[in-house]
Amino acid sequence: MVRMKIPLTLAIIPALIVTSRGERYAIPQVSLLELVRLEGEHARAGIEMIHGAPVYRLRGHLLPLVYLRRALGEDVGEGPEETTSDTPDASASSATGSRCVNIVVLQAEGQQFGLVVDEVNDTEEIVVKPLSKQLKAIAVYAGATIMGDGKVALILDVLGLAHSSSILAEGKEGALAEAEAAQVASAGQKQKLVLFTGPCDSRMAVPLNMLARLENIPGAEVERSGNQWVTQYRGQILPLIRVSHALEERRQVRTITGVIDLPTAATLQVLVLEHERQAFGLVVNQILDIVESALEPQSPPTRAGVLFSSVVSERVTEMLDVPAILRGGEAFAPVAAVQG
Repeated sequence: MVRMKIPLTLAIIPALIVTSRGERYAIPQVSLLELVRLEGEHARAGIEMIHGAPVYRLRGHLLPLVYLRRALGEDVGEGPEETTSDTPDASASSATGSRCVNIVVLQAEGQQFGLVVDEVNDTEEIVVKPLSKQLKAIAVYAGATIMGDGKVALILDVLGLAHSSSILAEGKEGALAEAEAAQVASAGQKQKLVLFTGPCDSRMAVPLNMLARLENIPGAEVERSGNQWVTQYRGQILPLIRVSHALEERRQVRTITGVIDLPTAATLQVLVLEHERQAFGLVVNQILDIVESALEPQSPPTRAGVLFSSVVSERVTEMLDVPAILRGGEAFAPVAAVQG
């Protein structure tokens, strides 16, 4: 009769078996998220360096990478680029002439990271055995197991790997770096705008790069040319377009005869704009300010002559479609650009 006594400290868990430098290691599947394999050009260009640390863009998010060789002290003195280009998996695929990178995507304390290994073998159910006293102090190992061929494989401690590779600290820094990068990208999209009010004191804006000058033009200097307001400006005839008439509601205020009245105001606030080397004056209710804002469409246009609405300086502001205003506004005649 054979009697077997199994210690209660042993446990059977599913694990992923990987290889590094010819040695097999087991990774508990409870920490495994997915597997990524980069081949050919993707293996060379897919891994980037940020502040000296390797990362991989996984579905738009930066995934910090840990090379198992380096984490185990097998590649001391090698740079990340050398490790990437000299991954053992490259030798494994040398027969095909292509280089491959195997990334095991893991999670520790809510932080994802990629473990770069030579080969991904298979999943097995393993029996966990405690480590000897000599190995217990090494944070990257959680235990050991005996494989089917009788050889010992060490079980990797995912949390220990993350701590020893500073992934958990870098994860927070990485999140801050991504947020900072997003702010920089947003700042890169900022535009300088001229803010003004239109009909019913509605807030409007046009790009500053279209503005030639801000002018106060006396109402007495406005003349009528056909059905168009014009004024003599810097030796040229400057067409004037009233923002109140340029928008869709202008159809409601035109007279039956189509003859426009000259202004009664003592002074007109005018934006002298240039578009495609043509100059014209946009008559507005009041010029407010010149601001810089990350302009993002937040509401579709509600009337013709408007591109979209956005929040600028904490106020809902309509972004005017200047080319559309010129096409559909009062009879606009091309003139030479205003000379500065």
